[in-house]
Amino acid sequence: MSTTAPSSAVLDDLKAAMGSGGWTQDPDVVAPFLTEWRNRWTGNTPILLTPRSTEEVAHAVAICAREGVAITPQGGGTGLVGGQVPFGEVLLSLKKMRAIRDVTPLDDAMTVEAGLTLLEAQQAATAAGRYFPLSLAAEGSATIGGVISTNAGGTQVLRYGMMRDLVLGIEAVMPNAEVFNGLKRLRKDNTGYDLKQLLIGAEGTLGVVTAATLKLFPIMRSRAVAIVGLETAAASVELLARAKAETGGGVEAFELMKRLGMELVLKNIPDTREPLESTPGWYVLIEIASGTPGGAEAQLERLLEVAFEEGLINDAAIAQNDAQRAAFWRLREEHSAALKPEGGGWKHDVSVPISRIADFIDEASAAVDR
Repeated sequence: MSTTAPSSAVLDDLKAAMGSGGWTQDPDVVAPFLTEWRNRWTGNTPILLTPRSTEEVAHAVAICAREGVAITPQGGGTGLVGGQVPFGEVLLSLKKMRAIRDVTPLDDAMTVEAGLTLLEAQQAATAAGRYFPLSLAAEGSATIGGVISTNAGGTQVLRYGMMRDLVLGIEAVMPNAEVFNGLKRLRKDNTGYDLKQLLIGAEGTLGVVTAATLKLFPIMRSRAVAIVGLETAAASVELLARAKAETGGGVEAFELMKRLGMELVLKNIPDTREPLESTPGWYVLIEIASGTPGGAEAQLERLLEVAFEEGLINDAAIAQNDAQRAAFWRLREEHSAALKPEGGGWKHDVSVPISRIADFIDEASAAVDR
């Protein structure tokens, strides 16, 4: 559908629909919403809408649909490819829709609005004695609507799957301004098409997600983290297979990092330190969780013993407390921030079969060198 710039009359209609506090054209207020996190892209918008309810979102979409005016929906603005940056479109931010509508531990489910941050969702689950597993470096800013619309994977994807595996139901405003009321909490639902899956990963192109019902899980009774050193990426693939076998599926995170990335973190991020005595070509951060007290620690120690014996790793450090665990994770999570001072970099979220990861790294690296 072709789009047009909003006329003054359309802007007046949007202002009236949003009401006081639901819109702004103040350049100083709007500016932070227009620039990608690494300052690679800066856009523009005639107006920033900040609705406080699903009804207000529907009013805004109805006006824009009637007039053929394009909308850019925005979550926490943490994306690294510029998809959240408007270039003349009406900018729709869900940041004011942050309500936790319902938490039901007996159903292992909670319903939250799209503007709630991922960290706030995790904290709400924990307060109810449950665990919401999606985790990523930007979780303090990334919103539920954003991670649904991008189908985020996060660091626990090995055990719990992508965001689409963690969503039971969705509420969304469709392009014609109708509200899709799909906030179900059923694990088994054979009543028809699973329409929410069309919205997950659609980047806001098929509708504006306003709320979601999320899956919750039991809180693990033990958790263990280590960073290990390897000589090749191929060894990490073998190590992952061994880790899955030794833990019976207890691997929650397995993050491969190249020496160059670690060097940039140590150079550009304050209060970081080399985690190993050696300086291997590759690092893997491993996190194991178990429902048994002490189980994760025992599984991790057994895994590392076998990995040393089989020559898969040549160095390792186990986090001894929560502070060390956080320090290890910081080395992984600060990679994007560590790249920023070095200049622009292309970001790709590429998926290949696990068995082909090492081949892909070799072939892609050679292509970049050429």
